[in-house]
Amino acid sequence: MNKRKLVVKTVAVVLALTPFLALTSNANAAGPVTLTFWSRPQGENGGIVKQLADAYNATHTDIQLKITIIPANDFVTKVATAYQSGEGPDLTSVDLIYVPFLASAGALEDLSSLVAGLSYKDKWDPAHVKLSMYNKKWYSLPFTGDASALFYNKDLFKKAGLDPNKGPASYQEVIDAAKKITALGGGNKGFYFSGACAGCQVFTFAPAIWASGGDMFGPIGEPKFTDPKVAAGLRYYNTMWKNGYVPEGAKTDDGKNFASMFYSGKVGMQVSGSFMIPELTTNHKDINFGIVPIPGPKKGQSSSFNGGDNIALLKGAAHPAEAREFLKWATNEGQKVLAQQKVLPTRMDIAKSDYVPQNPYYGVFYKAAE
Repeated sequence: MNKRKLVVKTVAVVLALTPFLALTSNANAAGPVTLTFWSRPQGENGGIVKQLADAYNATHTDIQLKITIIPANDFVTKVATAYQSGEGPDLTSVDLIYVPFLASAGALEDLSSLVAGLSYKDKWDPAHVKLSMYNKKWYSLPFTGDASALFYNKDLFKKAGLDPNKGPASYQEVIDAAKKITALGGGNKGFYFSGACAGCQVFTFAPAIWASGGDMFGPIGEPKFTDPKVAAGLRYYNTMWKNGYVPEGAKTDDGKNFASMFYSGKVGMQVSGSFMIPELTTNHKDINFGIVPIPGPKKGQSSSFNGGDNIALLKGAAHPAEAREFLKWATNEGQKVLAQQKVLPTRMDIAKSDYVPQNPYYGVFYKAAE
């Protein structure tokens, strides 16, 4: 072949390859893959997930996370609607109790193969594991944890003649303490709950019944409100309500005032989660508080609701492979980031090593989650 023919053929090959070379160049210049991540508010203005994203984005150049915070009351509806329209995010953090519903609707990807390769899959807390699965397959991974316990105001206990270093350990001890604190007057009330917030009630009231071995619903969801153990728990709360030991506004509180009443210093006791501790120790240092397990009808009986969020990959996600890489990080290195934010990790090994030592009361929530 002469040089002229060789040059012509070389030019032809280069021209033929030019579009493909351009595509390759553009792909490399496009930058990192951006994963979209929806979350309900966790922490003030969704700060927990936003800080987690900041930590991830700062240490990863090929994948970046974009967070969208969705109001809690609209969250499940918006995720389901987005899935049906094909306009959903890559990832979603969802209240663990809704995972079975979203999985049954076909909205979540099966993550069983991913979980099978994780060396720490036996380190997660049992409640999150149970609700991560549907029909024996993994449709989400344990993400952020929290558990419920009884907070009490030590200063109000002392003023009412109660031992400030000994929280109540039975239904009757709670009732008696609530009566004495309410009797102080000055707007003080013994107990608080958000009466019009269903999720709040499950988190705070249901454990009082579980502590006795009872349950409000049977295996297939049938109500058991006439069960003696359930009836005893209902009478427990009703006694405090009808005697005026609970603020009147509790009846219609849909959760907006869930924590603010205790922060006011005018409430003696409230069942809540570990998320209140950073707020109390940072912005309400004047409140001297204690924390004990949620008591049952008898001393020695206690229980807790182990709540929080699981993280899932939405079916039809734009970047499923990259999303799976983030899921690995979120359930491993990311758990240490959560612990630094004073969030109970769902990894019990990390909770013990990184979370519990930060505050003497964190051990109460760690034990509740085990």
